[in-house]
Amino acid sequence: MILVILAFLILACAFVVYLELIHKQSSVERFEQASPQSNQAQTDATTPPSVESESVDTSSAVSEPYQSPVDFQLLQESNPDIYAWLDIPGTDISYPLLQRSGDDAYYLTHDAEGKENQNGALFTEATCNNLTFGDPVTVVYGHHMRSGLMFGQLQELYSDPECFEKYPEIVIYLPDRELHFDVFASVPYDNRHILQNYDFSDRRTFRLFFDGVLAVRAIEATFAEDTLVQAGDQVLILSTCLIGNRTNRFLVCAKLSNQE
Repeated sequence: MILVILAFLILACAFVVYLELIHKQSSVERFEQASPQSNQAQTDATTPPSVESESVDTSSAVSEPYQSPVDFQLLQESNPDIYAWLDIPGTDISYPLLQRSGDDAYYLTHDAEGKENQNGALFTEATCNNLTFGDPVTVVYGHHMRSGLMFGQLQELYSDPECFEKYPEIVIYLPDRELHFDVFASVPYDNRHILQNYDFSDRRTFRLFFDGVLAVRAIEATFAEDTLVQAGDQVLILSTCLIGNRTNRFLVCAKLSNQE
C-alpha cells in the first residue's frame, strides 16, 4: 500500500512539472523571437565584419541612435503591459518584464500574454516603481517554479559562490536604452514588503537597509568582494520565494554600473 501511495505521489509531481512545461510552451516561447538573444543573433549574422583603417577620421562621427535587440513593437502588440526585458547573460533567465496599472498582483497569476497561468510573469509594482528604472530601488518579482521557469533557478545559481562569480551581471533592456547592473549580494530575507516598509529616497534608510543585507549570515548568502553600496546608487532587487520556507524571500541585489 505504501509503495502504491509513493508511486502516486511521484506521478502527481511529474504531472505538475509537465503542466508547467506545457504552459511555458504556450506562452513564454512565443516571445522568443523578440528576445535579445534571438535578435542579437540575427544582427550578428547579417552585419558584415568591420574593416579597420588607420586613415579613417572618426573625430566628427555622429553616434548612432540606440537600437534595442528586443523587438518591443512585437511584444507590446501582444501585451502593452510589457515595458522592458530582463536578461541574466549565460542563464535561462530571460523574460519580458511587465507592470499592470491598478493591479499589482495581476502577474502573480497571469503570463506575459495576460492569460491565466500558474507560472505568472516577471513584474514590478505600479504603486512602488515607475517604468524608467529611475527609482533608488526597483524590485522585480517572479515565482520560484520547480520546473526552473521564471525565477526557479535564481537561488540555485546565486547561493553557489562559483555561479555567483560566473553570472555577475543583470541586463535590463528598454526601448530606448539598456541598463547593466552588477550583482553584489544574494541573501535569504524575511517576507516584509521592502518598498512599502523602506523610504529609499532617505539616504540614511537606504544605507541602513543595505548594511543589513550585507550583514546577513546564512548558508545561502553570497556577496561580491569589496562591495560598496551607497545612497545615490540605483539598485535592482530580484525577489522570489525562499527554498525551504516559501513564506520568506530570496533576494538578488545588483547596482547600476552602466547604461547604453
